Amino acid sequence: MDDNPFADPNQVNPFMDPSVTQVSAQSTTVGAGLDEPYDPYAEPATVSVAPVISHQTIPAGPTGGGYSAPGSAGGGYGSSATPPAYGSSFNSQPPRQYGNEETMHKQKLVEDEFRKREEDLERREHQLRDEQKRLEDARVYGDRVPNFPPIPKFFPCTPCVYHNIDFDIPPEHQLTVRRVFYHWQFTVFCYLFNFLVCFGMICSLGTSAGSAFGLSLLFAGLFIPLSFLTWYRMLYNAVRQDSSIRYMLFFFMYGFQIFVSGIAALGFNSGGFAGWITAFKTMEKNKVLGVLGIFVSLAWCLNCLIAVILIMQIHKTYRATGQSMEKASGEFAASAGSNRNIGQAVLRTL
Repeated sequence: MDDNPFADPNQVNPFMDPSVTQVSAQSTTVGAGLDEPYDPYAEPATVSVAPVISHQTIPAGPTGGGYSAPGSAGGGYGSSATPPAYGSSFNSQPPRQYGNEETMHKQKLVEDEFRKREEDLERREHQLRDEQKRLEDARVYGDRVPNFPPIPKFFPCTPCVYHNIDFDIPPEHQLTVRRVFYHWQFTVFCYLFNFLVCFGMICSLGTSAGSAFGLSLLFAGLFIPLSFLTWYRMLYNAVRQDSSIRYMLFFFMYGFQIFVSGIAALGFNSGGFAGWITAFKTMEKNKVLGVLGIFVSLAWCLNCLIAVILIMQIHKTYRATGQSMEKASGEFAASAGSNRNIGQAVLRTL
């Protein structure tokens, strides 16, 4: 029944072509079992899975890196390599680092140096704060052991007062106080130089210069410590304690020192100072002592000039710091009121 009785036995069946029968056989294999009833207890059919080809970077062609067309010598779809996946790079080299490595290294060194300097500045700032606090505490609570004048330990006498400009005097006034201290040292030199010249006069001229020698010895022994206590120490404590009344006492005593220096520069006869008058009279008898007397006169003149300049500078400082006569009188009233004896004496006079 399958044969066609009307067909020509010599005619070739087009469906019997080998290519058609091969395709029909494959379709029958794939569709096998679709018409069969479903059995839930049957084992699942094994489905073969084609192997997954890993994505590889397409190698560069003869002309360089990049993607080559299919079928070309450099690769592509016609080659064994597969095209890259989405987001993959066509170049296996790492991305280029923009900027010079040496420049980046130098910049890092500079940053480290700045960081070290900043840490060093912070450390010094903490040290300065601690030192300032220590000095402030020592200024208020510390022991003020006398250290002036500097006397060797084997001497029987000891220093009298505590003297430390860097410790007691505020930084903005240290230069002024130090200049006055140098002037006091120069004043001591003038008194001692004057005494030596007068001593030479009594040795050379005899008893006629006795009064000058005696007074020069008295002035050197009396005015040297008094000058330290009356005007230099007065300024020292005035600046240290910010006291107007001590400033006023300093101006008075320093003015007296200027007057004494002027008298010493003139050098009246037998007055205890080898000034101009005494120097010229002594030159008639002893030229060497006369020349030394002229040097003493120049020293006293210079002493007087320095004192005038310093008192003008200190007066400007006195005004700039807000000191005045009213403040000095207020300090005096406060100190007098705190002392019972002085207060009672004032009440009795009233």
